[in-house]
Amino acid sequence: MEKLKAEVTRLCDMELETAIEKWGLNHSNHESVAVLREEIEEAHEELINAEYKAGEVWERTKHNAAPVAIRDSFTGIYNAAVNLACEAIQAAAMARKGILSNIEIYKEDNKQNALEAAAERGGDL
Repeated sequence: MEKLKAEVTRLCDMELETAIEKWGLNHSNHESVAVLREEIEEAHEELINAEYKAGEVWERTKHNAAPVAIRDSFTGIYNAAVNLACEAIQAAAMARKGILSNIEIYKEDNKQNALEAAAERGGDL
């Protein structure tokens, strides 16, 4: 499991890097939440697909369905699980992007607060 987690972490980092290169950091916590929420909803949809296919394969198995029908259900589970893993990786990357964006936003807030405080003191930083 540790090797798998390390590989997933690497994939999350790659996804994060791609997202930042393409769109930059988020401009607000609201934007971070919206982007993350989208990925979580997409992951949830894939989980629902996997659960549906799991029920389907069980029903087909109980009723001695044709082997090809059972394989079709297992294939559906496999595809949904792979898609779920991809969406989970994207959700993890967007959570990390939210962290990094928040740090940058906070830095800007601190800089602005320091400038305002300096201005109130007569310009001394």
